[in-house]
Amino acid sequence: MQLDRLREATLEEVARYLAGVVQRDDFKVSEICDVLLKKAVLAHASDLHLEPCGSGTRVRYRIDGVFHDAAVLPLALHDQLVSRIKVLADLLSHRREIVQEGRVSLEIGGTKTDLRLSVVPTVAGEKVVARIFAASQASFQLEALGYDEAMQRRVRAIVLDLEGLFLLTGPSGSGKTTTLYTILHEIRRELDAYASIITIEDPVEFEFGLWSQMQVNRQASLDFPAGLRAALRQDPEVIMVGEIRDGETAEVALRAGLTGHLVISTLHSGSAPETVTRLVNMDLEPFVVASALTATIAQRLVRRLCQACKDEVALDPAKQGLIRRLWRGAEGAELRAYRGRGCETCQFTGYAGRLPVAELLEVDEDLRGLILEKARTSTIRRALVDRGWRSILDDGLAKAAAGLTTFEEILRNVSLREVL
Repeated sequence: MQLDRLREATLEEVARYLAGVVQRDDFKVSEICDVLLKKAVLAHASDLHLEPCGSGTRVRYRIDGVFHDAAVLPLALHDQLVSRIKVLADLLSHRREIVQEGRVSLEIGGTKTDLRLSVVPTVAGEKVVARIFAASQASFQLEALGYDEAMQRRVRAIVLDLEGLFLLTGPSGSGKTTTLYTILHEIRRELDAYASIITIEDPVEFEFGLWSQMQVNRQASLDFPAGLRAALRQDPEVIMVGEIRDGETAEVALRAGLTGHLVISTLHSGSAPETVTRLVNMDLEPFVVASALTATIAQRLVRRLCQACKDEVALDPAKQGLIRRLWRGAEGAELRAYRGRGCETCQFTGYAGRLPVAELLEVDEDLRGLILEKARTSTIRRALVDRGWRSILDDGLAKAAAGLTTFEEILRNVSLREVL
């Protein structure tokens, strides 16, 4: 299929085309792989899944966080498809019983895109998942992330201070890595003459060539703690650690934040207040956490309403009552709801792209006192809410009321258990 035609084709048209290809006697597996991989990039998918199942090989794209079926191919072709993709990624095509990881680079219309490949054996055959990184489509501008102006100002002030530990938290696929890279770009633009930047990543998602990037290599005893210690001997001002997974990494990161470095990283927790207690529960000294931690952001990604076909709709009275109970910003205000009709711009889904809903927790003297007391997450949250703190739910419901997304998206993506 020609590139221009592939670019304009819907997923249904691609599926019909591939169904016709496999009926030909002279079809090539390489052509099928080429169409599947390129269409995933052109459709702005974040992931491609190739799954063997009873009905055949199911190909699905994750677009704006939602799966879309791209094709169902004959199961007899599955091993050939997987082998072809392995060859592209320089993996062992003859080994089907082991886990393998690799990369595939595609050039489409002069633009390079990297795919991070994961292959795992299952009882039905090997499953392939490719995560798609299109650096050329990302601006890495703080203004483009989707935070409101007040949060942008606070984040910029915190990170340009070049001191302390700054953490991001959220589930897999919530945009944490993009936010980390955006912060590094912001620092480089504003303070390049004053800041040496080094990262320790597993894996290196994008190779920018703008600062030093280290790849974790456990076989060579280069894990996150070892990489962080080595980075501290490289005279840096800014260190990015891909993820804090254990107490040892957290302790080294906190100590670095105390000694005049800015350390930015990610940590898995449910909310910003929970991030604070998570650090303390790693058997770290509360006074070190209180002194080194400067701020943490918890975020989720929700689908953005298509602005080309957005309409205002009536809000169900029951749902309106629920939203008024959940959102402090709804007091005395008229609630407006929006929905996308569906058009060619959004592939008739009503949504186009994603945006973050987030909460920013800055560590001040009051919060330091709670950390030193080893306060529970619920205690910290109540203290913040009493001071008018804007939670991730508040941010999400405000964006829905402004027509950037829908209330359904917010209630689906934000756990009420974490915020109430």
